[in-house]
Amino acid sequence: MKRCHACRGEDLATVTVELERKIAGRTFKAVIPATRCRKCGEETYAAPDLEAFDLAVAGELASHGVASAEDFSFMRRALGVLARDLAELLDVAPETVSRWEHGKLPLERGPVALLSAMVLDRLEGRTTTVDRLRAMLHPVPLPKVVRLPPRAA
Repeated sequence: MKRCHACRGEDLATVTVELERKIAGRTFKAVIPATRCRKCGEETYAAPDLEAFDLAVAGELASHGVASAEDFSFMRRALGVLARDLAELLDVAPETVSRWEHGKLPLERGPVALLSAMVLDRLEGRTTTVDRLRAMLHPVPLPKVVRLPPRAA
């Protein structure tokens, strides 16, 4: 039987709860399933539900134009991408990503657009932007013959 990780109680209930994320002065809300201990009130959430909420928030930020260092950092973390890995994809030093995220360097439009595209790709189940960035890091020789797709009649 499952137990509460806080009090070790066994009387658990499945509930829905409203969670909030506050990013750069904006509040985002979602209702997600949770398990609540009837003895101590402790709530636990499934990691995939929390990740989906964070990715949905990141998608809103990406769709509406990121405006702050906090937004940029949140989107990166919602993707589950380490700062050093993002730095490699963007061909910048890891310190540059850190400075963007801490507001010590102004955000540049290109990296913001690429990170936003990565978020929107993930929401659509694609990896197009990451694939292109990786290809640019490690180019492969082009074929000598390029086949054109058939023309529609």
